[in-house]
Amino acid sequence: QTLQAFDGPIPETFNGRLCMLAAPLALWEEWGNANTMAQQVQAHPERVIAISVLILIATCVPVFRGYTRKEPYARGLWTPMAENWNGRLAMLGFAGMVATELITGVNVLQAWGLQPLSTVVNSVSPVTGL
Repeated sequence: QTLQAFDGPIPETFNGRLCMLAAPLALWEEWGNANTMAQQVQAHPERVIAISVLILIATCVPVFRGYTRKEPYARGLWTPMAENWNGRLAMLGFAGMVATELITGVNVLQAWGLQPLSTVVNSVSPVTGL
């Protein structure tokens, strides 16, 4: 089994972790700025790259050290299997968010009717302070 194979330990873990972080951060930023995810990425691409690199390093280092994510000692609430399923759900949610914004042309909160279409809630982002 290769590490980067479709069913290898790195791709699913990395993408799952990235989506588990990206989905709530995107919603938080949308709540504060009323910006779409595309606008958020265009405004701060360095943050997207930095977070992606940090998560990739955090995912690869244990795997390169021999951690297979199938260790028998991983029992209880925080197991590799639980992380995989949470990551899969986060990937589906994130894909749904992207699809919603592509189809509607507004951010997810506006598409769901949780935020007025023409209102920017804050001029200062709650996440970045900018």
